[in-house]
Amino acid sequence: MKNPIAVLATIASVLLTGCASQPAPSYPAATASRLATYDKATPCCDDPSSFGYAPLPKQGTADATVDAKSPVFDFQSGVSPFVAYELPDTTTPYRIRVKSLFDRRGADRAGVFYPVVALLDDAFIVVHMSGLESLRLEPALATAGGESGLAVSLGVDPAQQKGKYLIVFTPAALLGKTPGEDREGDMLTLSSMAYLERRGESALPASPYGRIRITIAPEIVMTHEPGVEEAKPPGSD
Repeated sequence: MKNPIAVLATIASVLLTGCASQPAPSYPAATASRLATYDKATPCCDDPSSFGYAPLPKQGTADATVDAKSPVFDFQSGVSPFVAYELPDTTTPYRIRVKSLFDRRGADRAGVFYPVVALLDDAFIVVHMSGLESLRLEPALATAGGESGLAVSLGVDPAQQKGKYLIVFTPAALLGKTPGEDREGDMLTLSSMAYLERRGESALPASPYGRIRITIAPEIVMTHEPGVEEAKPPGSD
């Protein structure tokens, strides 16, 4: 069976052709133009404690656009625009799905924002981070009135974890802007480069901008779901 991510370009092209019109995104359509804008971006803050965190609902969705007006930070994996949220104040387990939506126009030019998710505790220390291998292609039919995109899903149990904040960004290596030196704690640069190398020309171009949809739902499934990454408390590995 073919890896669904390995055929993103083909599938996305079909999806984009058949979609209805939508409001134009607030960033350039062409990937080259997006990268040129991104290349001029400068970090907003010295550390994540200075980020602005929007609240997430206990259940429901939150939409965001990552564009040239979004804050930018120099993560361990390099410079990236990001969105930041405060996790819901609840004691019951829940699931977070972060989905980067495909653009419906310019299938031959448009890239996709490859989302990476970091959970931080109340001291702004990273307690969990997803990787590109956790991404899966999610068709529009997966949710009512939905759109196709790349999604990552995290199970969160407040009784076992100390996560308080969620940050969504993308590895700079995908955008051709790797850190100038080896950085302690950089778990994304080498794996991101390997990810692209394995997929070659079949992968959609990486974009620094895109539309993000975050869905929060109660955790119902008790058994491990193949292909879904579980957020783990520190020291549990």
